[in-house]
Amino acid sequence: MKVPQFTIFAKNAGVEISAYEKRTESKPHEGRISLRFFKMESGAQQLRFVAEPWEGFELYRKTNKVYREGGKETLIHKFESSTGEIVTKLTVEKYERNNKAGYALIIQRGDESINVSASEGHFLYAAEFLRHLALTQAWVELP
Repeated sequence: MKVPQFTIFAKNAGVEISAYEKRTESKPHEGRISLRFFKMESGAQQLRFVAEPWEGFELYRKTNKVYREGGKETLIHKFESSTGEIVTKLTVEKYERNNKAGYALIIQRGDESINVSASEGHFLYAAEFLRHLALTQAWVELP
């Protein structure tokens, strides 16, 4: 089976953007978008951000805004678990440090954070890929 997927590798981390299927018992399956952040260390934690199709489009929009205007934009997910509220922040940013400019995708959940730097081409392609998935993953399986 062929699955649409795009991966950005940075020095010590990466992010994989792909189609995802939400499966809930007694509910129709639905299309989603998965952003899986990982560190390239053995046994390191992975963080996944599962976005609804409209959120994929919103992330596309935010990425293009950051590309044009600089700064950073964030998408936030909150949910209750047995241990309390869990907040996940997905940020896209344009940065300038030590006379170098670049782009990054960052995920934060609790004390965990994974920062993936990206070239201009990778940053813009990720945005376009998210826009594509926002349309192709907008489905619900009928019984």
